[in-house]
Amino acid sequence: MNTLRYLFLLLSAVSLPVGAESSPDDLTEHLAACNVCHGAKGEGATGSEYYPHLAGKPAGYLLRQLRAFRDGGRSYPQMGWLMRNMDDAYLQAIAAHFAALPPRTHLPSTVPRTVEPALAARARALIEHGDAARGLPACAACHGADLAGLEPAIPALVGLPEEYVVAQFGGWRTGVRTAQQPDCMAQIARKLEPAEIRALASWLSAQELAEPRRPAAAGSLLPPLACADLPHAPVQP
Repeated sequence: MNTLRYLFLLLSAVSLPVGAESSPDDLTEHLAACNVCHGAKGEGATGSEYYPHLAGKPAGYLLRQLRAFRDGGRSYPQMGWLMRNMDDAYLQAIAAHFAALPPRTHLPSTVPRTVEPALAARARALIEHGDAARGLPACAACHGADLAGLEPAIPALVGLPEEYVVAQFGGWRTGVRTAQQPDCMAQIARKLEPAEIRALASWLSAQELAEPRRPAAAGSLLPPLACADLPHAPVQP
């Protein structure tokens, strides 16, 4: 049985009928559907470019994404169908489950990846310094110096599949993926050149941390850009 067929059967089994009461106390069936694509430990799918790791990401970030799939802010049919009848209590429980797992900040593969030097240099310049002339903050200014994320709702970037990263930037650029205003990632994505997006995706997918690291504590840095309702540094006049 192929993965998509198995996922379809799981979704059919676990999706709640409209109006049904739900209890987040037993997540076993719902997590079984998650595990098909994201791994039993939230490590991401080996050999797939589109199923990222979830383990150890901030619960606030995961909850926002689950709500977005349910409410239409992110468009992916399988996720939308799975989330469509889940209430916030269920989504909070699922987010808390994956957030509590040991962080996975590398791809689930033992094959080392290399990045062409010119791409790596371009990516690192954006990640470490941004581009003030274009209003682009450094990626590290929001996602942390080690790119492991920031509580309560900014995710890790290292170890994400290359094509997944490219697809998310594409979603922000085209409006397929949206977030609460101000939608900072949509603003950033539209300022980046396609070659820069590819450079960032390629470099990030080749990075991993020597040991698992949880997102930085809330307030340990203040991102320079207003993003939804998250804390940020005062905007300069």
